[in-house]
Amino acid sequence: MNIMISYSWLKEYLHTDLAPDVFATRMTNAGNSVEHLHDLSTLCQGMVVGEVKRLSPHPNANKLRLALTNIGGKEVEIVCGGINLKEGMKVAVALPGSKVRWHGQGDLVTLEETEIRGVKSAGMICAASELGFEKLPQEEKDIWDIGDLTDALAGTPLAEALGLEDMLFDIEVTTNRPDAMSVIGQAREGGAVTGEKFKWEPSTVSVPSEVSLNALRVEVEAPDLCPKYQGILLEDVKVGPSPWWLQKKLLLAGYKPINNIVDVTNYILHEYGQPLHAFDADTIEGATIIVRRAKKGEIIAALDGTVCELTPEMLVIADTKKPVAIAGVMGGLETGTQEKTTRVVLESAIFDPLSIRRTARTLNLSSAASQLFEKGLATPSTDAAIAKAVELILQVAGGNVASFIITKEAEPFREKVLLFDPKRANALMGLKLPKEDMIKTLQRLGFEVVPQGLSYHITVPYWRHHDIEASVDFTEEIARIYGYDRFPSVLPSGTLSGLIQDPVLFWQRRIKQILCGTGCTEVYAYAFTSQAELSAYGYDPDKEAVRVENPLSTDQEFMRPSLIPSLLTMIEMNEGQEPLGDLFELAPVYHPQGSDLPKQELSLVIATYGKDGEGNFYRAKGLLERLLRQVGIKDWTLDREVKADDWHAGRSARVMIGGKPLGVIGQVAPQRTEAFHVSQPVVLISLDAEAMIALCTTDHSYEPLPLYPPVKRDLAFIVDLQTEYEKIVDTLYKHSSLLKQVELFDVYRGTHAGEGKKSLALHLFFRAEDRTLEAGEVETEIQTLTQMLIKQFSATMRG
Repeated sequence: MNIMISYSWLKEYLHTDLAPDVFATRMTNAGNSVEHLHDLSTLCQGMVVGEVKRLSPHPNANKLRLALTNIGGKEVEIVCGGINLKEGMKVAVALPGSKVRWHGQGDLVTLEETEIRGVKSAGMICAASELGFEKLPQEEKDIWDIGDLTDALAGTPLAEALGLEDMLFDIEVTTNRPDAMSVIGQAREGGAVTGEKFKWEPSTVSVPSEVSLNALRVEVEAPDLCPKYQGILLEDVKVGPSPWWLQKKLLLAGYKPINNIVDVTNYILHEYGQPLHAFDADTIEGATIIVRRAKKGEIIAALDGTVCELTPEMLVIADTKKPVAIAGVMGGLETGTQEKTTRVVLESAIFDPLSIRRTARTLNLSSAASQLFEKGLATPSTDAAIAKAVELILQVAGGNVASFIITKEAEPFREKVLLFDPKRANALMGLKLPKEDMIKTLQRLGFEVVPQGLSYHITVPYWRHHDIEASVDFTEEIARIYGYDRFPSVLPSGTLSGLIQDPVLFWQRRIKQILCGTGCTEVYAYAFTSQAELSAYGYDPDKEAVRVENPLSTDQEFMRPSLIPSLLTMIEMNEGQEPLGDLFELAPVYHPQGSDLPKQELSLVIATYGKDGEGNFYRAKGLLERLLRQVGIKDWTLDREVKADDWHAGRSARVMIGGKPLGVIGQVAPQRTEAFHVSQPVVLISLDAEAMIALCTTDHSYEPLPLYPPVKRDLAFIVDLQTEYEKIVDTLYKHSSLLKQVELFDVYRGTHAGEGKKSLALHLFFRAEDRTLEAGEVETEIQTLTQMLIKQFSATMRG
């Protein structure tokens, strides 16, 4: 989560004179990372306030006019096409050399004095969007009329006139700190970090004695989902644009000004970190707010125009007839404040985080409010927020208070009190900080401290209620405020005891090391996949995959039952840049088990892709041989009986060990690669990694070097194309006790071998353990093997 806060707004609650960059560095070191510093004055560099003195038609363009403009000390002529431009208007003038964004689009452009349709223009009269304020409500081709925003004279630098001589902090906030997603929260943090004074006094609401007790009614029917709800009625308000100071703060914070009522709720959201909502009271039937679960089939149009069908698991704000808001997510379109609104119901509430998260995900509807509620807010935070909102609405929209603040609370808030031991904290940090310094740090953060013997009772403030869970969290607070950058760098000392190695983790690391050593690239993919990806590989997602109940997107709707589809997707994404490659992934896959938890298995897939399908197969087979050899797995074989539709019929085989399948090596069937838009042949090795790891071993047997030299002979012959090389080799070994090694060095298929035939050429190595072989002995072995090949394999011998 990130929050944008201007330094001037922050200093309304923190008395500091630190330079912005110094303050940013100290905040970053304390855990509130300031990612960017934006100098707002640079937005308006080379720009001044101008006053239009006279307008005249452009001689060569009907839609353009010539504006004689006072820019302080002199008058210049500027060509302008703004349809709302009029004499006497105060405008933002960008002089030559300044930078603007044409019509609020594209990159910044440096202005130059130029001719427009034959008339020289000494600058540009700007729209708000051209200066970076595209969120300001403004008609297309309208010039920004700044007359109501400033009393500055013509020629005044625009940044000075609009109060933009400021720095804007872009602060990253960790998800466990919703309290820091506010100006007051960041000011409090700044006070703790710098030791300077943080000052904040909660507002109060003055209620006239004559208000009716029945002006507004509130009922909470689901206190488990809404532990606290507050509402108040305001009358005689005048809805309209907010004053510039309010619009400016919202614009810099990233909000779009809507009207003064909505702007106040967004202002409070940003300043206090407490979401509010304002209803047009005249649209609330029965003058009653009911917080309840939605009824099946209820429909509401949200403020952004989305029509949402609600379910009974969702919490809504309703009147006596209909839902008027999706609680904690977004208000209803029909009950929002409009220009004609004169009576407003203001809401300040706390909702169950899990309920808000589920509702927002189900409806695919998110807002700044829902993101805060999802993190967890404490019930006391509503009081100050609604009081300040009432004060501001009365200030910017007029009106009067027409009801009491009605509060419905399921149970009183209970403060969390934990024990803190300074000695233990120092031991955890490896420091020797005085306990007085630790206590002062906690107090500056808002914790109440009461001595209790050698320890302390610490009362956790409500804004940290969901964050501070145990006494060890106080140590973390002290450490980060002290500054992790100030911790001494000390190398650990001592002797490590023997570690028990998890064999599964050991072999996972070892397998990855072996494959990386062969030149393969390891890939990491999400454990989730999409229906389209599964269907492309022939899966029925509803039957063969585990569906995620609350997926983040449709691309992550299912858990992966196989690594192959995501690996093919990755190849398709990369083959344009890398036309040849070897990839692998070692990760869990998931299979449904009825109502039980999914079955999780470890899988290994190695992919070799390129233009040569047969060459890819041999490359993959070499990778498989090396991998199994280096993990100590012997006596494995290939069985060509692969009948699945996923594999190329002539270039696929099952990997067998002890008569049981370990996996498959083979070229992916063309219909599968086409479904993934992969243009090149892909050969995969898909293995059951758990079964494989169970067979892995580090044991090695010693074989002494032979005492006598081998005798090498070559043998070439022609056999049927379907004859398996492995069967030939096994048979050769069985028919000669002196044969120690066989190497294939040539394979030929073509007209000289004959149709349906292939020619194999082998190196044969013979050796005896007790003597040097004689030529006659070797020739006898060759004759025996030749006769065997002719008899068992119908081989034709070559010269």
